[in-house]
Amino acid sequence: MFIRFITEYKNEYDEIETGIFHALRYLCKRSDVLYDYDKKHLTEINDWFNVNLEAPDRFTKAKRKNAPNVYLSWFKSTATEHLKKMYEMKEVIERYGIEVTVIKRENAGYVVYEDEFQVSTIPHRKDKSITK
Repeated sequence: MFIRFITEYKNEYDEIETGIFHALRYLCKRSDVLYDYDKKHLTEINDWFNVNLEAPDRFTKAKRKNAPNVYLSWFKSTATEHLKKMYEMKEVIERYGIEVTVIKRENAGYVVYEDEFQVSTIPHRKDKSITK
């Protein structure tokens, strides 16, 4: 099973963003919104991910010019420590009125990147709306 954490909120540019890491960065930049202890906790979680999760080196296997450029990142259900950190992040972010939705799929799409903890996929049509 694959697990994805998404959120929708309107940022300072009136843009709708999707993805829990977008919300984390947004909240951390807004020092007037976050309590210091929450900002510290979110920063620690983000730093942990920077050390413990590889950034995908590619998002498509296709070499053609018009290859899809939409991809979704999902955690594997076996990535227990990563998922624990995601739920911690979710709890803090939701305190500030940003709802986080957890999506679970048996088949997350066409896998274009995979490591021990995550996959990146070209989404199924039903998942096109949960991009970024």
